[in-house]
Amino acid sequence: MKNHWLFWGFWVLVSALASFTWGSLLVKPIPSAFAGMLLGIAIFILIYGSLDAYLLKRGYAELHNALRRSVFIKAGMQFLHIFLIFGWPIAPELWAGIISVGITDDRLGISQNHYPFFFALLNTIFTGAILSLLVAALTAVIFAVRVELRKNNLTRY
Repeated sequence: MKNHWLFWGFWVLVSALASFTWGSLLVKPIPSAFAGMLLGIAIFILIYGSLDAYLLKRGYAELHNALRRSVFIKAGMQFLHIFLIFGWPIAPELWAGIISVGITDDRLGISQNHYPFFFALLNTIFTGAILSLLVAALTAVIFAVRVELRKNNLTRY
């Protein structure tokens, strides 16, 4: 994809698809709740797009490539929701969502009944932050493997 921001807009939206679906089922179906989720997604488009632009500007091509690959892997992990059919809740989005609802509702006291916009926004931000830790871990592993392969001349890249 040639346009940097279109790339990140597309992949953050794809990565948020499962979380957005779960959130749509759980939050009140009112426009302000959906607006909160969309604003949260937009924030992560800006974060990832800015981080990637920074890596490119500073000449960290390997880290840039690792970040993009990790986002592809994370997006593919949404297929783990299929295991819910067997009663195995192994999808990262599901656990991140459960944790974020606990933080927003139980710890911060922001309920979807009284503050639907802020409830949805904060849940989206907390879920995205938790899933971003997964992306960071994947990025670190991919980067470390690539560096090690390059040291041992086992790659042509």
